[in-house]
Amino acid sequence: MGNETVAHIALLAPVPRVHLHSALETVTPDGQGAFGTKAWELFNEPDQKRAGLPVDVYIYQSHPEGSFEGKATWHARYVRLEPDRHEAKPYRPKSTETDSVEGEVYWTVERLRQMQPTEYISVADFVGFGRSKPYGKLFPPHRPLLVEHPL
Repeated sequence: MGNETVAHIALLAPVPRVHLHSALETVTPDGQGAFGTKAWELFNEPDQKRAGLPVDVYIYQSHPEGSFEGKATWHARYVRLEPDRHEAKPYRPKSTETDSVEGEVYWTVERLRQMQPTEYISVADFVGFGRSKPYGKLFPPHRPLLVEHPL
């Protein structure tokens, strides 16, 4: 697949820092990685709108107790949702081997990379899909969100 992604939508998602770094070090099929979420219903919309193309994902590092640094500093391309834990296992970072959350599904990405500081995007600047204003400084996201593509 080339460099083309869906132009009008993107995902904004939290991933614990330890899992991001582990994903870069974990050898997986096709270089893809999978992260868990309970927000399975969120992925219905991008799956319907993307016509088979990957969706850009902007990732901010989450920390214990839900804190975060306020900037998307990682980028990847969402390729599919995997509802089966056993099917997702080869794609999950080694740091998640003992994680087991009931009701969790796995969103699979490719081309995960840490962005350059000049590419960082403030979480407050993202606009929710179908909305007209940015989330703003008081917005504390705690789950993946569908957003207007920022570029």
